[in-house]
Amino acid sequence: MHRMPVRAATVAAIVVSGLLTTTGPVQAAPAPDPDKLGRQAEILTEEYNGKRLALKKARLAQKAAERQARQAGADYENVRRKAGVLAASQYMTPGAESEVSLFIGDEPQVALDQSAASRYLAAQQVQQLRELALTRMRYERSAGAARTRTAEIQKLTKDLAAKKAKIEKLISKIPKSRGGSSGGAAQSSSAKGKAGVVVNAALSRVGTPYVYGAAGPSSFDCSGLMLWAYNKIGMNLPHYTGAQYNMGRRISSQSQLQPGDIMFFYPDLGHNGMYIGGGKMVHAPRSGKDVEVVDLAAYWAGQFVGASRLL
Repeated sequence: MHRMPVRAATVAAIVVSGLLTTTGPVQAAPAPDPDKLGRQAEILTEEYNGKRLALKKARLAQKAAERQARQAGADYENVRRKAGVLAASQYMTPGAESEVSLFIGDEPQVALDQSAASRYLAAQQVQQLRELALTRMRYERSAGAARTRTAEIQKLTKDLAAKKAKIEKLISKIPKSRGGSSGGAAQSSSAKGKAGVVVNAALSRVGTPYVYGAAGPSSFDCSGLMLWAYNKIGMNLPHYTGAQYNMGRRISSQSQLQPGDIMFFYPDLGHNGMYIGGGKMVHAPRSGKDVEVVDLAAYWAGQFVGASRLL
């Protein structure tokens, strides 16, 4: 019979004992929490949407600044040309006779007239030079504004790329989970008028996937769903929860909600959805899930920070 050496047996017993009593059995890493990861991704998504909106505005401002710079440059060249012509007419008088020779000659009136003309031309040149300086300043301001907007666009573009990479890294860790969490899927609403149009538009998208930065018709993020639904009545919303929150009339109490109101959640306004009546809302929840209808009574009621009424 083979016997383990006493020393080896003792070491083995200590190791086993240490694993069992000191550290316990080796545990597998906990599975990632989809809702927690989804919330983190959604915060980044709305920051991403805000940057996209800022980029759009910066590009429009850049085009306006470039137009102003081109016009200011053309104005400057025009004034500079006129100033050059005026200077030439003052200092390059035809003939060899000078203004001094006219004063000592036989025609003093001619000299007086010439002197008056020179003073007039000098005054005109001063005005032209002043205008030249002002147009130059306008041009430099406009050109500087265009350069500033260009730098802003470059920074925003870089920020967007960084946020996009972070979002996609988080999303890659979120398991897919289809279907509504509660409340079931309503197919239509009894709301009337424009409210009925936007509510039913949002409800028609139940079951379509959440995709960050998307605004329909086959995928949405939360603010993208609101944008798409309100577009059905010709109302253009910005694709960003923070900007949508600042629109319309503020509703602070859930008891005052009406169908079509856009509800906002979390202190950072990182999520929104549309109230459809009966204590329910339709929303695009997070990555890995689909547009769904949920009851407000439990989780969402506690996260509510206000609503915007646009109708």
